[in-house]
Amino acid sequence: MDSKKFGEFIATIRKEKGWTQAELAEKISVTDKAVSRWERGLGFPDINTIKPLADVLEVSVLEIMQSEREPKEEISADKATEVLDNVISLVVHQRQIERRNIIISVVSVTSVVLLIFLIDLMQWEAFVFVCMPFIFLGIGIVLIALSIHRRRMKLSYYVTLILGIFALLFPVVICLLLLFAFALGGPIAN
Repeated sequence: MDSKKFGEFIATIRKEKGWTQAELAEKISVTDKAVSRWERGLGFPDINTIKPLADVLEVSVLEIMQSEREPKEEISADKATEVLDNVISLVVHQRQIERRNIIISVVSVTSVVLLIFLIDLMQWEAFVFVCMPFIFLGIGIVLIALSIHRRRMKLSYYVTLILGIFALLFPVVICLLLLFAFALGGPIAN
């Protein structure tokens, strides 16, 4: 399925009916931001939302999946096969998103728990000067890699890039601070 074509199809029918995105969203129990994302070609509705969306827009599920109006004739086997392929690819895509979100959640919770144990094990000063530079270095590298990926996908990447650069600056600042501290007699008074 082509997300741009899908979005244009939904927007066209919605405008024909004289509805705003918020009105359509209310009729199918989703947010207006979700409808906006669909219409801009940035995603698809959940598989469970397609039938209610088709019903509200007064089109068939086939028309929703193909993103074009069909004459009220009998559906050919080729059209039915194409629609089933589209549904299957949409379900696979949604499962990938769900898996990614689960992995992100597990990694985030695990990281927070590990950081709590690490802070408890070390003193605050040692944590800030030893562990934080490595943590920020890793975060910076990940954010810059993510911004490169977002740029290739033709998505907005400036905020991610700027955050990545700032995250990489933290270890540099700590190293400079320690360098100047040693140059001025060391971090420990004689």
